[in-house]
Amino acid sequence: MTISKADSVTVADVARAAHVSKSTAARVLSDRGSASPAARKKVLDAAARLGYYPNALARAMSEGRSKMIGVVIPDISIPFFSAVVRGLTDRMRAVGLEVIIINTDNNATVEAHSLELLATKRVDGLVLAPVIPEGSDIARTLAQRGLPIVLLDRRGPGLDDLPLVALDHEDAAYAATKHLLDLGHRRIAVATQVPENATRLLDPPDPAARPSALRLRGYLSALQEAGIAADTDLVINAPYDHVAAADAVAERLAGLDATALFATDSVVTHGSYQALQRLKIVIPDELSFIGFDDQDWTTLVTPRITVLTQPMHDMGRAAADLLNQRIANPNEAQQDVLLHGEVLTRQSTTALER
Repeated sequence: MTISKADSVTVADVARAAHVSKSTAARVLSDRGSASPAARKKVLDAAARLGYYPNALARAMSEGRSKMIGVVIPDISIPFFSAVVRGLTDRMRAVGLEVIIINTDNNATVEAHSLELLATKRVDGLVLAPVIPEGSDIARTLAQRGLPIVLLDRRGPGLDDLPLVALDHEDAAYAATKHLLDLGHRRIAVATQVPENATRLLDPPDPAARPSALRLRGYLSALQEAGIAADTDLVINAPYDHVAAADAVAERLAGLDATALFATDSVVTHGSYQALQRLKIVIPDELSFIGFDDQDWTTLVTPRITVLTQPMHDMGRAAADLLNQRIANPNEAQQDVLLHGEVLTRQSTTALER
């Protein structure tokens, strides 16, 4: 029997080539039901000879499970997301599930298309780091239709009912700021994506607030607890681009009498360090510096950089576990999972000499 490679090999084709019934071939190829050893060998030999591959969508429809989950994230090139996804995929593969990863470039239109595409593939569930501040109507619709969804890193508008796995952003920034306060610093600058007029963040928090806003809130809370009035001059708005962040920090920091600087994410940390080098500021003698995320370069420079670490692999594993719980128990309410960061003290922060 000859079949063109351009044709799709079906179960019926395999049955004819193996000289067995279609039902026998289907049982062997799906590994469900019984067949004699001789029939099994004939079917498997014919399938290999013809180049038969099961139709994943058809199997998903018949079994109700595709054994695939989708992960939709803004930028896989960012070390945070790549590390989280690695932890997630390791956990999913351990339980027999494969992962489809889609990068949205933080574009709401791309995100919507990606979610629709994954729904047509009948994935068993989704992990989504939503584009913000835009809401995701598609995510809400899919969740209402019963697709298990777990949010990663941030919630996003209109997604209050979906469980979240994230760093406790406010607590992490509080810990980083408290580290500087404990060293005697009182004029602590912060490089953040949040625009000016940040003191409003001390009002009750928005459930859909960006991670950067929650981190700035943690910084402000630590100052407030220490009896230090917030100074908006010390809040440096740094774009989410290390080159632009370097320009913004260099321009603003040069005119401040700050004794310490806290950068609230990995990209801004990179840009802030470049700004300090450009200004020829001696770290930590002239200014203490604490960054975010334990990036490779932070231990390759002198002095090595004190950072707030995120448990990124644990976050990925937690997202996988929570999604698997939702898949297994779709009607059971799931709680948010917030993980804690840790200040990793190195040589870029020191006690302020009085």
